[in-house]
Amino acid sequence: MTWRPLLGLAVAAAASALGALLLGEYEFTGTLPFIAGPLFGLVVGEVAVAVGRSRTVPVAAVAGLLAFAGIAWAGWIDSSEGVEPVKGLVWVAAGLAAAVALLRTVGRRPAGADGKDR
Repeated sequence: MTWRPLLGLAVAAAASALGALLLGEYEFTGTLPFIAGPLFGLVVGEVAVAVGRSRTVPVAAVAGLLAFAGIAWAGWIDSSEGVEPVKGLVWVAAGLAAAVALLRTVGRRPAGADGKDR
């Protein structure tokens, strides 16, 4: 692995941390988890790909983990930093964020990328 994918993951980690701090100010109720989770994952995955220029499975796995951790941290902040229980929809949003970040980072291969014409 070269330095570029590592830089992409470092910037994605920073984006995830900043997003957690911002999103933690909102309550995970109603439709927020179902909208914020996928959008959060999309941003983390896009940052990892845009900066790192790598679409490998390990990069995708780390991007998914970063998205999951960012939402989980936001849920912990929403729970008054552990004073109240973390809402169940936080885990739904975290799962959605991880899945979207993973899929966005791996992406799909363009036709003919495997050397075969279709």
